Amino acid sequence: MQPVQIFSKSALRWVEYVYAAALLFLLTQGPVLRLWRTAELYTSVPIAPTVQATFIAVQIPGLMILSRRGLSREMFRGPITMLLALTMWMLSSTAWTNLSRYTIVEAISFAVTAATGLYLSQSFSVRQQILLIFSAMHLGVMYSYFAVKLSWPETIDGEGNWAGIYFNRNSLAPVAMLGLLSAATVLYLVVKEVRGNVRLPLLAICSVLVAIDAAVYLRSGSSTSFGAAVVFVFVGAVWTLVRWFKHTRQIPTYEIQRVFYSAFVAIMLLAAWIGFRYQQLIIGWFGKADFFNGRSALWHFSWTGVLERPVLGWGWRAAWSTPEFLKRDLWWTTSGAQFSHNGFLEVLLGGGFIAGLMFLVFVVWSGWVRVGSVCKEELGQWSFALAAFILVANSQEVFITGNHFLWVLLVASLSRVKPAPVQSAETSSTPST
Repeated sequence: MQPVQIFSKSALRWVEYVYAAALLFLLTQGPVLRLWRTAELYTSVPIAPTVQATFIAVQIPGLMILSRRGLSREMFRGPITMLLALTMWMLSSTAWTNLSRYTIVEAISFAVTAATGLYLSQSFSVRQQILLIFSAMHLGVMYSYFAVKLSWPETIDGEGNWAGIYFNRNSLAPVAMLGLLSAATVLYLVVKEVRGNVRLPLLAICSVLVAIDAAVYLRSGSSTSFGAAVVFVFVGAVWTLVRWFKHTRQIPTYEIQRVFYSAFVAIMLLAAWIGFRYQQLIIGWFGKADFFNGRSALWHFSWTGVLERPVLGWGWRAAWSTPEFLKRDLWWTTSGAQFSHNGFLEVLLGGGFIAGLMFLVFVVWSGWVRVGSVCKEELGQWSFALAAFILVANSQEVFITGNHFLWVLLVASLSRVKPAPVQSAETSSTPST
C-alpha cells in the first residue's frame, strides 16, 4: 500500500505544479482578456463582471489549498500583518469613496490576489517558484509569438510593435523579460547540475527560449522592463556577494540585517529618489526627448490628486473614474487617461499616505525577515532580485493591483515564512528537483 500512497502524493504534487503554472499564466491577464474579447466586441452586455469572475475563479483552488494546509501563528506575527492591514484598509476605502461598488470589487480582487501570493510562498520553494515562472511566462511568450505569426487581430499595434495576446506592448514586455530571466536561470541550473544524454538537448532548448524571449521583448518596442531587468541583475549580484561573505566569514544573520540590508535599502531608496528628481537629466543622457512616453504629466496630475486627499485617498482604484479628480486644474493634459502609469501613485491615490506607509513597511519589513532565508536557501537571492524587478517595473506601469501576476509574485517573493513541504527520497521525482 505504501508505494501506492507515494505515487498518489507524487501525482498530486505534479497536478498542483501544473495548476500553479497555469494560474500564473492566466494572471498575466492576456489569456483571460483574449478569451472574452469576442464577447466584448459583439454583445451589449457588460463583460467586465465576467472577466472579474474568471480571475477570481482561477485563484479559488489555490486559496482552498492554502486554507487546508493551515495558517500558522507565525504568519500573523510578522510583516504579513502589515499586508493584511493594507488589504483591509483598501477594503475600508469603500466607505469614503464616491464609487463604492467599483471600489469594493477592486479591493476584494486586490486582497484575493495577495492571498494567492501567500499560497505560492507557502507551497513552493524559491527553486520551484523559478520553475513556475519559467513555465508560465513561456506559455505567454510562445502563445503571443504564434498569435503574431498567425496574424491574429490586435497582436500588433498601429506602430508595428508586438502586443501578442496582451493587447498592449507594455503588458507583453514584463512577461517576455521575466521569461528571459527565468530561462537564463534555468540554463545556469542545467549547466551546473545536469549530466548525461539529456544535458545537450536541455541546453539547446533553454538557449532557444532565451533567444525567443529577447526577440519578443525587442519586437514589443517597450522600454518599461529594461531598467527593471538591469536592477534585477544588480540586486541578484549584490545578494550573491552577500551570501558568499556570510558563508565564508560566518557572519551572523542579524549582522547582515543590521549592516548590509539597512545599507541596501537606504541606497535603493536614494537611487529611486534621484531617478525621479533628475529624470529629465537622465533622459537627456539617453538622447531621448520623451523616454517616459508622456508619463511625467500623468505623474504630476496624480501627485496633485494625492495632495488633495493625502490621508484617506480617493478609494482603491477609484480616482481615475471620479469626476472631482478628473476635472481639476490641468485636467486636459491627461485627457483619456485611465490610470497614472505608476503603481506607487495608485496606492497613494487609493488609500492616501496611510496606505503608502503600510506598503512601504510591508516591503522593507518583509525583506528584513527574509534576509536569513535569502542567504541560506538555494537561489535565495532570486527573491530579492524578483521583488526589485517588480518594484522598478511599477514605476512605469500599475502592476500593484488585483488579478495581476506581478502583485502575486511580489507577495510570494517577500512573504516566505516557512519552507515548502519537504519531499522524501521516495518522492524526489516531483517538480522540486
